[in-house]
Amino acid sequence: MTMSKLIISLVGRPGTGKSSVAKHLEEKYGFTPFTFSTIIREYAAKNGIELTKRADYAATHAKMIAEHGWDYTLRIALSLSAKRICVDDLRSPKYAEVLRAAGGHEIAFDCPAEVRFAHVQEHGDKVKYPATFDEFMQAEHEDDATVIGPGLKFEIDELMKLADYHADASGSLEHTFEQVDVIVEALLNEHRKAVD
Repeated sequence: MTMSKLIISLVGRPGTGKSSVAKHLEEKYGFTPFTFSTIIREYAAKNGIELTKRADYAATHAKMIAEHGWDYTLRIALSLSAKRICVDDLRSPKYAEVLRAAGGHEIAFDCPAEVRFAHVQEHGDKVKYPATFDEFMQAEHEDDATVIGPGLKFEIDELMKLADYHADASGSLEHTFEQVDVIVEALLNEHRKAVD
């Protein structure tokens, strides 16, 4: 059975450049970006929920799942008419299984915590990215303990181990993009052969 969609999921800790890579894939290869946080923000706005800290996103995601089912966000992603989809910030192995079955591949971004913290200091969103290294690491530990539904724990380290591809994100964004381009071009060639 050939897959009609090519789905690339980006996996990694905060500050590895996943959102920048998603934008790069959109601009260079025509991927349609999909982010869980966008769906969460839309749901929160519709339901009068304030998102003032990272934990609010997880709590709202859990509320969506309780209301619409564990695979609610995945159903939205997979219903996109696009042939190329980039899922930004995949965190659950259970979600990864569903996306793999639909033709998905993961790219994991490796980067030391100190470098990642330096990267996020340039980001304007202080809700998502704390100002001190200790707070940054504390937020990461809290993320690791997050459970948004039955069998839906955030397990980034596990996903990193299982990822199809790895990119070193400790250098410049351009260097990360170069590595991603090699991976994506190979996947596009494989996908073209599979659908021909």
